[in-house]
Amino acid sequence: MSNHLLHDLVRRLRANVRDDTPDLTDSVLRVPASSYLDPAQWEREIGEIFLKKPMLVALSCDIPEPGDYMSFSLAGRPILIVRGDDGLARTFFNICRHRAAQVATEFSGNARRFTCPYHSWSYDRQGRLAGVPGRAQFGEIEAEGLTELPAEERAGAIFAVLTPGAELDLDAWLDGMADALAALRLDTLHPYRKTSVLQSPNWKLTADGYLDGYHLPYLHKDSIGGKILSNGHAYDLFGPHVRLSMATRRIEEIDSVAEEDWYLPDYLSLVHFVFPNVSISAAHGGTAMLSRLLPGPSVGESTTIQHQYFRQPLDEEGMRAAEEKRLAYEKVVLEEDYATVFGIGASLEALGEAPILYGRNELGNQHLHRVVQEMTGANRRLKLKPRRG
Repeated sequence: MSNHLLHDLVRRLRANVRDDTPDLTDSVLRVPASSYLDPAQWEREIGEIFLKKPMLVALSCDIPEPGDYMSFSLAGRPILIVRGDDGLARTFFNICRHRAAQVATEFSGNARRFTCPYHSWSYDRQGRLAGVPGRAQFGEIEAEGLTELPAEERAGAIFAVLTPGAELDLDAWLDGMADALAALRLDTLHPYRKTSVLQSPNWKLTADGYLDGYHLPYLHKDSIGGKILSNGHAYDLFGPHVRLSMATRRIEEIDSVAEEDWYLPDYLSLVHFVFPNVSISAAHGGTAMLSRLLPGPSVGESTTIQHQYFRQPLDEEGMRAAEEKRLAYEKVVLEEDYATVFGIGASLEALGEAPILYGRNELGNQHLHRVVQEMTGANRRLKLKPRRG
């Protein structure tokens, strides 16, 4: 991120800490506990959000060269993101047009052709059907290639709509988040290819943790949150997306340090939440972590994939450091975040219609739930507790 934007955020956080108040909303938000458990509401979320809205499916640096690809399943749709020989990043259903086997069976790699393991139908890097064994005997073939999805590359990230032929207006969808992401220089990052795959509960319960700076100095006081202050958060809302900025304990140093000498990662921590399911933490320094939240086959299940990135290419020593970092974050998330959130999920049924509360200082969480309610046309309006005082 460009220094002047970061400097502005640092000064804003410093003012919040000085005033002993983070950015606040006007009211406490009351979300019925049942909204996390209702299968009909979950189906609306999948159908109206995950299958109709643009999803961040990869970073540009994940597939920098022709033939580079990633494949995974999102909302029940197996997808393949590949860089073509023409330099364009395309997204397809990872489904052979013959008998629907998946043509890419690895999470990532580089391929000249994508060959179905079942009958060896093959597709080139642009998704075109390139080979059919025994084609003369097969008969009429209507498909010309893999089913392509609307996709576009912007600000170092690749977005796709998981419905063929759907409209994709990326400018309208990203709003100001495009500039926020561009400032992170995501396309200059280098991926560490080994990921952490973590089982997690309902996708909204999981997303709540990535939007919540309030918990860091408490749940993570002895790990990743020990340097974060609880009274300095700042939120920026870009359409459905959220940028969360958090002040560290060293932020008061800026009062006595010349601005040109500021080392910015010492003073703030950043999280960019790209609605509905991608969190990018840090990236204003030498490293970044992208967490991808994938809804599971039912309302109470999801999977989180954590990706680590570095500003410089990794040598042997860098690979060892990257693995240590991956395992350290995996441990924190499993033993602190997800242990807590799974416990919350197990408690919800007992609450019935009692509310989950999101405070005035939990602006990002409130925004998530309001956006979900608006996009799904939920039949129960979220109740607001009036502001006191």
